[in-house]
Amino acid sequence: MHRIWGFFAAGVLLATTTHAEEAAGIWRGKLMGQLTIIVRIEKEGQGYKGTLQSPDQSKALLPLDTISATADTLSFDLKRINGHYEGHWDDAQKAWVGTWSQGQSLPLSLSRIYESDLSVSHRPQVDAAEAALAQYHVESVQIATPTPGVTLAGTYSAPKGNGPFPAVVLIAGSGPNTRDETVAGHKVFLVLADALNRAGIAVLRYDKRGIGGSTGAYAQATTADFADDAQAAAHWLGARKDVKTIGLIGHSEGGIIAPLVANRTPQVQFVGLLAGSAVRGDHLLLSQQVLIGRANGMDEAALSRAQATNRKIYDAIIADPANAETTLRAIVAAEWPAGTPADPAVIDAIVKPVTSPWMSWFLRYDPQVELKKLKIPVLALTGEKDLQVAARDNLPVMKAALAGNPDATLRELPGLNHLFQTAGTGAPSEYGDIEETFAPSALKIVTDWVSERTR
Repeated sequence: MHRIWGFFAAGVLLATTTHAEEAAGIWRGKLMGQLTIIVRIEKEGQGYKGTLQSPDQSKALLPLDTISATADTLSFDLKRINGHYEGHWDDAQKAWVGTWSQGQSLPLSLSRIYESDLSVSHRPQVDAAEAALAQYHVESVQIATPTPGVTLAGTYSAPKGNGPFPAVVLIAGSGPNTRDETVAGHKVFLVLADALNRAGIAVLRYDKRGIGGSTGAYAQATTADFADDAQAAAHWLGARKDVKTIGLIGHSEGGIIAPLVANRTPQVQFVGLLAGSAVRGDHLLLSQQVLIGRANGMDEAALSRAQATNRKIYDAIIADPANAETTLRAIVAAEWPAGTPADPAVIDAIVKPVTSPWMSWFLRYDPQVELKKLKIPVLALTGEKDLQVAARDNLPVMKAALAGNPDATLRELPGLNHLFQTAGTGAPSEYGDIEETFAPSALKIVTDWVSERTR
């Protein structure tokens, strides 16, 4: 389907107040307050049919394979993307409150809307970048990888002419991202690629394995697997005659992947870490949950309870990943509201995603190990208002890890969020409301830094 920006929190779904509600209609929600989901459901005989759309990513309406609805429950499957939704009607919120599972698990509430409520946001930087593609040499490419069954589909764009040009691979953050790394209608990597192309730098960006035009099993992949794919992309660039210098620029999870690849790929001569983390995965997730929860108005008592539960969950996965599922079921059941029977389907929707290969790997991973090995030039940028990879938690650790690097530039950019937009609070719920895709000041820092190191 579509992407989940950055990292995510796994939480316990609380029981809801139920009341009879008809499932037919148009329903809208946001995953982690970021990615808009539109579900259209129609009556068909004794059952239902419907579609799911993420307008922030695509205009495509994806047919739902199964829909099950009662007066107070709603569930549906979208098998082509391994997606499942399980929700209960909450009459107080006038919404289906539940969990979307797709390799990972995220809370998703769906509220009824009407066709008149659907509108298209203006994204001027995206429009300009799409129009500018005619000015460059642009190729649709296929990149072979060492992993059986995995071929990456991507776009290579470069200034017109024979070159050779300095070039970068753009490495996306977590979630099923395409080459544009789209969130809330903002095609972050398209805008970044345009800025780099205008500065005389070639760019390779690609769909993650199993997503878009790329083959492979996304849901079974870990960050280490995505690093293998990024390394294949770097090797592909290295084989081109019009490329003279190769660098990696990773955003969010891509900022973890870039050092992994650079340290084992001699062709890579510099790395850019955009909102890259420096602390172990479990610590990052716990910090993120508190900051986003607070920004969304969650009270401190509820935050403390969620932190305690998630700490138990993460500790269980780290201690014994092979048997974590059994332990996690007991933890979730113990947290279930008193007097309400635990729902096995909801417990499944919580437990299975957090015991995925990706989560098991990520929780244990400490980025400092690879950061300390980097001796090539490094640019690390973090937005002051980033609530997903907080500057206060990560920049000091990253600075210490890169202390032995003679060319490491670290900067906290005032007023910018995780997408490097000029933001109010920095909450993910703002991403779609902000017209700016990528602050021009931040784009200039990136392009100037790359240009200076590839002259």
